[in-house]
Amino acid sequence: MVDVLGLIIDLIVAGIIGGIFVWLAAKALSAPKATYWHGILTVISAIIVTDIIRYLLGSLGLIAEIIEVVVILLLIKHFFGVGWIKAIIIAILAWIILIIVIFVLALLGIAFATVALKGIFPGVPTAP
Repeated sequence: MVDVLGLIIDLIVAGIIGGIFVWLAAKALSAPKATYWHGILTVISAIIVTDIIRYLLGSLGLIAEIIEVVVILLLIKHFFGVGWIKAIIIAILAWIILIIVIFVLALLGIAFATVALKGIFPGVPTAP
């Protein structure tokens, strides 16, 4: 029971966080059905379906990964009402947005650590 509860919580958290990036990418490309709810559904569906594909076809390696990518693009097409090209661009743009957000959060963490450690370690430079 604990494993099922953990899986449900994991899906909800991943959907809420990952849905932001997919939704922002779809919104940037003016997808017809670009809502945050569709972003959440896309991410949760992609996690469930790719896990099933890995379980059933995991031994096929590259073929299983290609099938997973196609299924994710199909989910983006379905939930956002776009064609193949826009689905590919939405997927790529979502990754780019994710990388930018991670980079900014890392910079904020470094800046915070620098300020926080200023009085503890004398050799740490201070932020302007």
